[in-house]
Amino acid sequence: MKYFYDLGVKPTLYKYIKTPTYRRFEKTMDTIFDLTNRYANEAIARMEQNPCKEGEERSVLEKLLKIDRKIAIIMAMDMLLAGVDTTSSTLTAVLLCIAKNPEKQQKLREELLKVLPHRDQRFTTDNMKHLPYLRACIKEGMRLYPLAFGNMRATGADVALSGYRVPKGTRVFMNSNFLVHEEKFIPRPREFLPERWLRQQDAKTVGDEKLIADDLSKFIFLPFGYGPRSCVGKRIVELELEMMLANVVRHFEIEFNYPTDKAFANHFLNTPQIPLKFKFTDLNY
Repeated sequence: MKYFYDLGVKPTLYKYIKTPTYRRFEKTMDTIFDLTNRYANEAIARMEQNPCKEGEERSVLEKLLKIDRKIAIIMAMDMLLAGVDTTSSTLTAVLLCIAKNPEKQQKLREELLKVLPHRDQRFTTDNMKHLPYLRACIKEGMRLYPLAFGNMRATGADVALSGYRVPKGTRVFMNSNFLVHEEKFIPRPREFLPERWLRQQDAKTVGDEKLIADDLSKFIFLPFGYGPRSCVGKRIVELELEMMLANVVRHFEIEFNYPTDKAFANHFLNTPQIPLKFKFTDLNY
């Protein structure tokens, strides 16, 4: 992702000469191709040795391989490029918020232990439905530390915005993720307050103070985009984040005893820039 930013956004001569950054990018892409090609070959071997029985579910990679090997490898590479850095950076942001707000961490733990009180119990589709505070913590972490500035789109028709005419086909940057740091939309925007995302109306206030503006538009906070071009991996990412955070908070007390100023830097996506020296203490319940 850093090389995408350096080569695709910043000024560069890579189209005319092979710059050092472009050579590193080539090496990285070769590594990713070799990795996905290896797993594709392993999937083909499994399919040949164990033909799919009627009604048996196959992986996405195996399904694509039956259609077109080239497309299957390209899709696997896309999943690695779009799914690894994004999810890990988002999880880091949420963990930082949880570690720096022990009272919120404890509230989340109480919710988790209420649903699964015993250490050897596992999450299921049914019991995951009863964890609203878990999802609120993730959403609030993504609000405080957005993964990207927003979205970029091309206008489908001539439009007028605040008195400015924007012709059809214009590339537009939508800095929507910065709007949720504005006091007029989100009161106390620098604080980690997952309660603001709970559905119960009384949970969106602290005393007489509102945590979300009454007229907040649903289109202000779009971490996964919206519509037919929204993030195709949204549900998978949400599941990964929920399962990872839930299991870690259930079993460990999480601390981060260092400053979090300038924790992230933008390289096309926001990525951690500080040593992630988390302290995990086993709860032994």
